Amino acid sequence: MVTETKTVEAGRWRTAVAAVLGLYAVGLVLAEAVLQAGAILATALALALAVTKRLRLEKDVRAFVLASVALCVWQLLSPAVALMTGAATKWPRGARYGQALDTVAGAAVACIGTLGVPWLMLGGLIAGGWLAAAALGLFQHRVPWPWEPPKFTKLNLSRLHENFGTEEHPRYAAGGFFFHRLRFAHGAIAVLGPALAVIGRSKVTRQRVLAGAVVLALLVSIYAAFARAALGAALGVCVLALLLLLRGTARRAGLGVAVALVVAVLLTPAWRERFGKAVDNLFGSGERSLAMSVGWRLVREHPVVGVGFGNHKPAALATQAETGITDLLATDSHNIWLTAWAETGLVGLVLLATMHGLLARALVRRHRAGSIPATGALLSFVGFHVLALVHYLPFHPSVHLSFMLIWGLGLCEWEESSTR
Repeated sequence: MVTETKTVEAGRWRTAVAAVLGLYAVGLVLAEAVLQAGAILATALALALAVTKRLRLEKDVRAFVLASVALCVWQLLSPAVALMTGAATKWPRGARYGQALDTVAGAAVACIGTLGVPWLMLGGLIAGGWLAAAALGLFQHRVPWPWEPPKFTKLNLSRLHENFGTEEHPRYAAGGFFFHRLRFAHGAIAVLGPALAVIGRSKVTRQRVLAGAVVLALLVSIYAAFARAALGAALGVCVLALLLLLRGTARRAGLGVAVALVVAVLLTPAWRERFGKAVDNLFGSGERSLAMSVGWRLVREHPVVGVGFGNHKPAALATQAETGITDLLATDSHNIWLTAWAETGLVGLVLLATMHGLLARALVRRHRAGSIPATGALLSFVGFHVLALVHYLPFHPSVHLSFMLIWGLGLCEWEESSTR
């Protein structure tokens, strides 16, 4: 009877994990609120596992989890420290402050995944969802969005009506179900790694074919979103995957697709214009150059503890009279490391580097052991850090949480037989 009770209880826990991960996966393509709900439930479930002493983690995963928690705790405490030291004059906005909890989402997924991961269900949800999102994005790219969404969604249609082409041949930036081109394109980078890993390492032909379709859909989505950094990250991740995972005809075919995408970009006037502005944007008098220069100023003024997590904007705007920083650009330093240093000081910077270093080490070990999710997460990790050179990705929770799901799953136990 005791054994039967334990079996029933274990089944309930696994059902809860499957439901939470399924919700989280749906959020990857559907809406930021769904992603946040999935991440919150995953965190709550992980805490329940820890409290009831059901949590069993491998040593390298435990190190990553502890580093994630330590960074989250410091992010939560840093505004108070900044207030006490005079680096800040007020508490950050609640929405920005709450983003500290996103930091532990990957660790939470890794924790609840110890009870078992429904790989087939997650693969189906993510693949089907992104194929639908890509079709929607292609429509948004070609046609000005004609329907007004319900007000409760708080979706901004102006981004879908911005013309990146000409009056005669208009082209609009795709935003998928997020109605936001950067959230759409950057989220695609998170999923691109796992899709490429399935192509390169799965032994099931139908899985490789489906993954190939998803990769094409993701690349088309990024192209249609006019997101420069995302396109560069996508090409880099694709070439890395082709060199590491494929041989012979498959590698040549993949390189052909990458070359075709580059040619399509070069032949598109709007893309040529955007890349033409990129150098000045970063190294001249452009927006990112200005945002980064203000970030460095904040670092010099408060190098150890920073201005407090979520306080970048008010701290940057305080320099507006001298620097000319705008309200929009003051949000962050357009670089994850610089923003983290400015907000959470050297303490937060070291904790962030530690967390990412431990994650990379754990993923590399599982990649070498043959885990497809770990390989995909590792490719996703590379894409994240390419994007992070010119974007503060945690500012958009949908983007940050997308990567966290993929990374957390990469740390879970995986067997080829579990996906057949």
